[in-house]
Amino acid sequence: MILGDLIELAKAMTAGAKVEAVMDQVIEAALNLTGAEEASIFMLDTFGQTLHRACSRHRGYIKAMPAGKQVVLYGADMLPNLKEPAAFVVSTGTTLNFGDIDKVIGYDFERVREEDKYGGLTTRALVILPLTIQSNRTIGILQIINPGASQKAIAALSEETVVELQTLAGLVAQYMWNARLYEDNVRLKRQFDRHLAELPKQIRKSQPKKEAIAQRPKGLIGESPPIEHAIKLVGKAAWSNVPILVRGETGTGKEMMAAFIHMSSDRANKPFVVQNCAALPEALLESELFGHVKGAFTGANTTKLGLAHEANGGTLFLDEIGDMPLALQAKVLRLLQEGEVRRVGSTKTEKVDVRIVGATNINLEEKISAGEFRQDLFYRLNVFPINLPPLRERPSDIPLLIDFFLRAAAEKSGQQVPVLASDALDALMCWGYPGNVRELKNILDRARLMAEDGYPIELDHLPPEIAGAQHDPSNRMPSLIPEGDLKTIVGLYEAMVIEAKMREANWNKTNAARILNVSRRTIIDKLNRYNITRPDGMDRP
Repeated sequence: MILGDLIELAKAMTAGAKVEAVMDQVIEAALNLTGAEEASIFMLDTFGQTLHRACSRHRGYIKAMPAGKQVVLYGADMLPNLKEPAAFVVSTGTTLNFGDIDKVIGYDFERVREEDKYGGLTTRALVILPLTIQSNRTIGILQIINPGASQKAIAALSEETVVELQTLAGLVAQYMWNARLYEDNVRLKRQFDRHLAELPKQIRKSQPKKEAIAQRPKGLIGESPPIEHAIKLVGKAAWSNVPILVRGETGTGKEMMAAFIHMSSDRANKPFVVQNCAALPEALLESELFGHVKGAFTGANTTKLGLAHEANGGTLFLDEIGDMPLALQAKVLRLLQEGEVRRVGSTKTEKVDVRIVGATNINLEEKISAGEFRQDLFYRLNVFPINLPPLRERPSDIPLLIDFFLRAAAEKSGQQVPVLASDALDALMCWGYPGNVRELKNILDRARLMAEDGYPIELDHLPPEIAGAQHDPSNRMPSLIPEGDLKTIVGLYEAMVIEAKMREANWNKTNAARILNVSRRTIIDKLNRYNITRPDGMDRP
């Protein structure tokens, strides 16, 4: 174990650092220790059915990190998919340490290969460790890809290194679990304090809110390191005139960040003009952006100013710029380089003074490779990129966002701020949020309507995919237990456990018997009874 990394990690934990900062340090320590190309932390959802990527870092050039696709742990039969390596680690609590996955039989590496396509990696060696608390409860995994790559000697990890990584994984698992409990307690205390304050005079309006962080727009909520980093970048670039490219998944708040850039600049008193480049066909978008002269096309009865003219002296925000047609990209490039526009149907160019801020949720590098986006425009836009983190990478901001959205909705409707039950908060903290902040707001709007006025928002007021509830009211208790009588159900689980332990023991019956503390004869009888066989192609131990 690298002593310096351990010391820094211990400092962060004792100082009560944000979960994101601790995860980042653990990833860095894992990379330093293993010399790997990539390390990631995946967290389990509330009901233990899917994993989502919470933190990731790589060494060297990688085109794009995977966007956080969930890893489904259960098949259609609601039994663990033990052929998926991550599902196997979560289900059994054991560590996988493969030196060459092409030579491993019995596991399905389709997810790993799919992520290779996005990240530009070729995974050979793969190590997955469980993040375990309370001795046997797995809350996530630590995944290491291609250990030894920095020394150009990709291979499985030594037993000593695996033990060191397991120690590291245990520390971070306990810290993350404690942080989750702390956030739950803080949330409950806030609710309790708020009700105490409102109890004497429920008719009185709530006390004025605290002032937001200086210069922030009202809706830009968050104190986690990723969002603080993005805000610091805005502070560095806002007062210049360089183009800014805001990148982030759908629902991360790109338009709000663009408005924040404008309001933090010396153009704050000038227009802030927004145009979604995916909302209009090419001909209409050109006219909308650059204007047209009378008679330029059918219906052009008057000369019209474009948005570039309206934004003169201010900021022009081009949302979803990655979807802009190629022909228009050349005109935007001219606007960036020369500060000139030409209206549709005109032969004259006009000077305008606008600051361009672009935003996209797609991989522009891939669009360039496909010939769908101009490389020169990309380089002009990408002078100062700002990457907005997805919500799953800043979980400590979720309680703050929940509080903000519930308070804002209550203030708008003139109702009391609803209380959020602890199990509902826990479910919201564990959800992966593919739709990010926008999805969280929609979930809370729905839950507020589902809950009775004056009563808490409960777990069953959340969407079924989050709360685990069934649409059929006769199925009130969601269950992973298969159909059948007790003997059949027990047999299914027994078969699952035996197959998992056989895989762990590399299909060595004696070792599997030792792990399960039964005789070798018992293992043989169970394998025959449940028709469990070694996968084709695996060498016999």
